[in-house]
Amino acid sequence: MHRHISIIACTLLALCLFSHPAARASDEDIWMESARRDAARDGYQIIGANELARLIDDKTPALILDARADYEFAAGHIPTAVNFEFDLGDRSDLSPDKRDALLHILGPDKKRLLVIYCRSFR
Repeated sequence: MHRHISIIACTLLALCLFSHPAARASDEDIWMESARRDAARDGYQIIGANELARLIDDKTPALILDARADYEFAAGHIPTAVNFEFDLGDRSDLSPDKRDALLHILGPDKKRLLVIYCRSFR
């Protein structure tokens, strides 16, 4: 179960890269290459906004998890997304209560596509 949560946390961090414009193209190349290597190593994919839009348009069965703070979620979010705030303290592990809440949101279907996004990689 710890590996499952770690993969989710890594996915979250990787997907956050797409929601914030890079300051310089050369910086983007550096972190994107590293993020793609991490994704390939840990068994998840990084997708962009166009790919996510296609999944939504195609009505692909997926859980879309918005990892931003609740006030950011309230200000606007991807339709059908569920809010579950992650913070820097969640990088290495989740508290038992937060882990239980996340497992409840994830549900029993371990094969369902999970998309995690946030506002900024930082």
